[in-house]
Amino acid sequence: MVFRLNAASVIRHMVLAMAMFVCALLVLAGTALFGLDVAFAGHVFKGVYVQGINVGGLSRAEALEKLRSRLDLEALNRDLVLAFDGNTWPLSLYEINAYVDLEATVAKAISAGKQIPFYERWANRVAFRGLDRDVGLVVRYDSRKLEAFLSELESTIDRPAISAEICLEGKKLVYQRSQEGWDLDMDQAREAIVAGLYSTRRTVELTIEVTVPQVSDEQVGKVIVVDKSKHRLTLYNNMEIEKQYPVAVGMPSWPTPSGTYKVISKQKNPSWVNPGTSWAATMPPYIPPGPGNPLGTRAIGTSAPGVFIHGTYSSWSIGTSASHGCIRMYIKDSEDLFERVEIGIPVLIY
Repeated sequence: MVFRLNAASVIRHMVLAMAMFVCALLVLAGTALFGLDVAFAGHVFKGVYVQGINVGGLSRAEALEKLRSRLDLEALNRDLVLAFDGNTWPLSLYEINAYVDLEATVAKAISAGKQIPFYERWANRVAFRGLDRDVGLVVRYDSRKLEAFLSELESTIDRPAISAEICLEGKKLVYQRSQEGWDLDMDQAREAIVAGLYSTRRTVELTIEVTVPQVSDEQVGKVIVVDKSKHRLTLYNNMEIEKQYPVAVGMPSWPTPSGTYKVISKQKNPSWVNPGTSWAATMPPYIPPGPGNPLGTRAIGTSAPGVFIHGTYSSWSIGTSASHGCIRMYIKDSEDLFERVEIGIPVLIY
């Protein structure tokens, strides 16, 4: 019985001793690991990267030196260029106080190991495992200045869609080519610029919503424009000059009217009918086609009352204000224009 009691006592003492030994080991291990944490507090934890550069296990100074030598700081310090569809807008880093903060980047790399639970950190140390984490660069910029830049950029880029047209506004000819409407995506621009600050590729692509105009340059068609002061008729075709001709216009007492009209008729070898006005009082009531016909060989009628664009045998009058309101052309020019135009196209006289 005594032997059994002694055996049980021995076993208890052995278990107690083993427990104390294990506790001592745990304390020693914990102390060692805690010591490692303290000893390497100023070092980057194993397996930490910055922009793909391994800085794990390095001290603060070593990590700084490695980043300075491995990063393309020249590229990272270049200004950004914003781009869309062949158009570019510069963004100076100075304008938004932007720069790469290497000191803060290394501090961020060092803090990466401290952000995980202590037991996980110690388990990684025991297993010689790294974090396998890229903490990226720390880039500083002034957000208020960035917003001011974006606001100015938006006012520069945004524009309404404009249809192409050739028209008269009062006595002024308006020649307006079509223009797409643009609407800058401000949220995307902000995100793209910030992302661009971290990249050595310094071109930032913008997203701009494009609105197509209702009438493009190719949809305007043909327009006849008569400049009375220059005695010139211009035929436009889809906003491009197709042909120009010298003309005669109305004399001061019988002026060619200004305004917006259209072609309403076309006549080959026309007959002239006396309009019954005072200037035609001595002329016959009717002149058939042929030499001497006041309308020449071609007559283009306009919606301006009594006004024709026609050829004339009085070629001396071309380039002057000598007609009774009509627009005179050389015979060959009137025949050329006749073949180029259709009924219904605009006629602008100013």
